[in-house]
Amino acid sequence: MRRGWSMVNRCILCKENEESADHILIHCGKARELWTLLLYMLGVLWVFSASVRNLLLEWKIKGIGKKRCAVWRMAPICLFWCIWGERNRRMF
Repeated sequence: MRRGWSMVNRCILCKENEESADHILIHCGKARELWTLLLYMLGVLWVFSASVRNLLLEWKIKGIGKKRCAVWRMAPICLFWCIWGERNRRMF
């Protein structure tokens, strides 16, 4: 406890695993549902990386057709933004 705040180290989204950036943004069941939907919409099969850093590196290398290039580049950052925002709304 610090300054009256109780520090909980559980994922606020799934309440199952220890909270870490990698868990919240990639491995949490709630985040995974969003990733699955996004990848389905883009028509991409994907094996998830262990870390956010590796996911971004692999995402950059993968690429897709020219028509969807801008969407492809922005997709992970937008999804991270939404997931992190929801995490903060629930936390605070």
